[in-house]
Amino acid sequence: MLLRRYPIFNRRLALVAYGIDYQLADPAEWPLLAAQCRLLAQGRQYLLPFTHEQLDELRPLLFDQDTIPLVEASAERLPTSFPVLEQWRDYRRRLAVHGAQREQRWLSASRLLVFWMGEEGIRQPTEHKRMALGIESWGDFLPLKEAGVDFFAGGFLARPELVNQRAAQPDMKLVQEILQLICHEEFSFARVATLLQQDAWLPGQLLSYVNAPGFDHASPIVSVNRALSYLGEQEIRKFVLIYGLARVSQHIPEACTRMAIARGRFCELIALSALGKSAASWAFLVGLVLDGSLLSEQLKAHLPKDVKRALESREGPLFHLFLLVKCYEQGDWPLLAQLAPNYQLDPAKLTPIYFQAQMWGQAFLAT
Repeated sequence: MLLRRYPIFNRRLALVAYGIDYQLADPAEWPLLAAQCRLLAQGRQYLLPFTHEQLDELRPLLFDQDTIPLVEASAERLPTSFPVLEQWRDYRRRLAVHGAQREQRWLSASRLLVFWMGEEGIRQPTEHKRMALGIESWGDFLPLKEAGVDFFAGGFLARPELVNQRAAQPDMKLVQEILQLICHEEFSFARVATLLQQDAWLPGQLLSYVNAPGFDHASPIVSVNRALSYLGEQEIRKFVLIYGLARVSQHIPEACTRMAIARGRFCELIALSALGKSAASWAFLVGLVLDGSLLSEQLKAHLPKDVKRALESREGPLFHLFLLVKCYEQGDWPLLAQLAPNYQLDPAKLTPIYFQAQMWGQAFLAT
């Protein structure tokens, strides 16, 4: 499966949506395409083209409410020929049509008219929203803006991005920048949001993370800024460590990475009661990276002193908490009995916490 994503801007050149083109090698890839589109759209609406045959097969109904199907108008095939369009309209979803002026019934069915640069009718006023594709210069953009065109896309505004199963890993240069930010005790949410939105993969994972079971919010969170605000510093640090660091550590087998995530979660859950909420995400970091040497020296330089002490000198409360977790994992009950009183813990009560951490860790790296 090949995907190409291109940004769509409004008249003020603010990013408002994405267009996504695709090539499928097998019809069985449709569900995967639906999942990939959600990630690539980053909580925004996205324009997705469908052929008449795909409309007959009801393919648009595989996609969520942020999808805007793009259809090529035809004098032979009209909106009444496609039952899926009737269902789409019943759900009050938008439909984008290219060439809708060829037939009045297409104009009645569409909410967005799509034109390529130079096409007849692109500057004519209409009650429909209009979008222009193929903007290659200010000379293309400014006259159309003056003519009231609503949305724009093209290489002059932003180059399309070819995505080939890019879910395998994010942009590691951006990951390194984000990691440097979250390794500080306090970091700028605005800066993290800006960096996240430059990647095709991480924002979708962030939205999946914040909308997963375990977070209590009344309605789905669909924007990166809102996700950052909702999660807060500790959860954002965990998210970046999991998806931006552990998942892309190619030298570590995936099973070991899952174990490290679960161990980090185990450390975090114990730290919540033993060391306090402010130490929990740092305990997660120590549990995740201490055995695997995942953090570079450059990243370690930004960490708080007690975290560096645990990672480098193998001393202090965070290190001894990690040691307690390792004792439990390895069944070293005598040493566990010595360490547990330092954290007001009953070793017999660690089992449900351990299994909770294991189940949480298995939720990652599944795709």
